[in-house]
Amino acid sequence: MARRPCPECWRRRSPTPDDVLPSGQIVLTIRAALARIGRPLPAFDLALRRYWEANHPGEPLEEYLRRGGLGSRFGQAMPQQMQSALADVAQALMLPGTIGSVVGQVTGALVGALRERRQTVRALAGCARLADLLEAEPDLHALSFYPHLLAWELARLPEGKRVVPVVLLDTFEDIDDRTRRDLERLIQRAVWLLPNAFWVITGRSRLQWADPALQGQLDYTGPAAWPGLVHTALPAARTSAQPGTARQVLIGDFSPEDCDDYLARRLTRGGQPLISEPVRQVITARSHGLPLYLDLSVARFLELSRSGRTPQPSDFDHDFPALVARTLTDLTPDERHVLRSVSLLDAFDVPLATRAASLAHEGPALRLTERPFVREDSFGLWPFHLHGLIRSAVRNADDTTDDRWSERDWQQAAQRAFTTLGDQHRNAPGPVGLEVLRPACGGARDPRGRYVSVAYTATLPALVPPTAGDDATAARWWPLDAPPDLAFDHADILTAAAGFAFPEPAEGGD
Repeated sequence: MARRPCPECWRRRSPTPDDVLPSGQIVLTIRAALARIGRPLPAFDLALRRYWEANHPGEPLEEYLRRGGLGSRFGQAMPQQMQSALADVAQALMLPGTIGSVVGQVTGALVGALRERRQTVRALAGCARLADLLEAEPDLHALSFYPHLLAWELARLPEGKRVVPVVLLDTFEDIDDRTRRDLERLIQRAVWLLPNAFWVITGRSRLQWADPALQGQLDYTGPAAWPGLVHTALPAARTSAQPGTARQVLIGDFSPEDCDDYLARRLTRGGQPLISEPVRQVITARSHGLPLYLDLSVARFLELSRSGRTPQPSDFDHDFPALVARTLTDLTPDERHVLRSVSLLDAFDVPLATRAASLAHEGPALRLTERPFVREDSFGLWPFHLHGLIRSAVRNADDTTDDRWSERDWQQAAQRAFTTLGDQHRNAPGPVGLEVLRPACGGARDPRGRYVSVAYTATLPALVPPTAGDDATAARWWPLDAPPDLAFDHADILTAAAGFAFPEPAEGGD
């Protein structure tokens, strides 16, 4: 696995021949890691030795590897393998009087001999570009093409030695801004020329390599070159629900550039953004890169536009809870009831949401599920869910609507949700012995906010090793009479479960 160093130092000054830029560091690190396969990579090793001696005269490669930590991570096998490869090639080319010196220096005579008699060296047969790369000026530009030699070497490894290097490029947004792409161009070239490695590129900005507009700034652009990175008309703020359809996966938050890009192309007319630049700037600043905030802002922009108003920057100059509170005012009264009800639940379906909100028809719940802040998992028992931030904000929002809920309203919604869950459980197949115990829905049961939990009891034929899930880091069985310290009202729930499973015998009974 190869990591690149932070490139800030390369922005402060111009690189000198003695520097190894991050693009070269990537190549060196991959080669050092491949030393573990225990065999020379002669085509690449010849080119690397020539580059090194031209740009780092008097500095042994071994010393650089040691100073950079690569020697301790991957051992000293790489320099030894390189020397072995050079000696073998010189001997095979029958260069009298140069075998000893070739180990320490790639000479012009060797380059010429490779051009004329390459086929006599079995290890280099088939590497058509090797002589061209050896004859090229051994500068950073030439080094950026050496991954082609690594790819050729990897492709010809015998069956038992084949490997796939995993290369992680972290914080890729630090490579360059979106106006100067010189370093990005060199790194992209390495990715393109080494297709038999597995590249993982992470950063706060979306990779734009499939955008045809970058032709001339980068070597390889457009959808034909990078079909998995296709620059769609709308950059996705959510991971695609279709597995295998995208090679870019959103893990964290957007960069400011991607926030503005998303907002500019989320709503368009005639190819022009509907959300003005001043409004986009305010939303971007307030969002802190959170895609959910962007989705809510777009929804609010649409509601304001439909009401006949022209959205202004001040309409979005709010933090996340305030934005959720204003989103509530944009919903119909029935939709607000549904949203408050499902904010008590980790997940829900339309019938559960409808009954929890005490509505006679499912239309409001269906409309709510079409809102951008409702996520859907088609494989879930209850397919819809709200982001935790929205659930918390809805429960704690300073609701200024005329139909805001009282404490009793929240309790009744929780009881309706519990009753509906019980009905759904009784009408669906489940594990043998699984019983609904009771809901836990007191307003003060959890200091983090208002939550509803439903407790179940189950009878098992044997103790099955438990598996930790959600936010738990570990799981184990405990004796009923010696439980660990429990949070919130969990001790009361456990007591109720014990009484349910092992009821006291009736007075006068056996």
